[in-house]
Amino acid sequence: MSGIAHCLFRPAECPHFKAILKASGATYPVEFSIRRATDPDRRMDVQGTVVDTGRGKVFGWIATLNETVHSATLKHFPQLEVQADADQPFEVLGYASGESISSRYRCGPLRSTFKPERSKVYLVEFQFVGDRCEQHVYDVTQSEARIPVAGVPSL
Repeated sequence: MSGIAHCLFRPAECPHFKAILKASGATYPVEFSIRRATDPDRRMDVQGTVVDTGRGKVFGWIATLNETVHSATLKHFPQLEVQADADQPFEVLGYASGESISSRYRCGPLRSTFKPERSKVYLVEFQFVGDRCEQHVYDVTQSEARIPVAGVPSL
């Protein structure tokens, strides 16, 4: 058994991990880029843009409308998912920038580097907190827990 089938039927033996990239705390778009330790091209690889649409904080129809507009017209999504080989440093860069009718905003880039373990699921969350932003990595393999993950030196 190999590849995806191996990971589906024997997840504990899967040589990969999954990273979920999300934003929270404001509706500003956040662009995420990644770099794997084994990438021959040392530049960050842009994965896409996410936005917190307010699901769970505003009426469901408003969140659905936000998600539809952001995904269909702006190519912004509620989250991105990345799978990569485990047991080697993995780097995520989050950056928020833009403007509206009355204001401009910029936050980041913020960099998180960690060494993921096999078969684990990680959440990399770009958080807007008041007038600043933070980026944190959590082990969310057990869906009811958010365990902070220690960083390692940048690649």
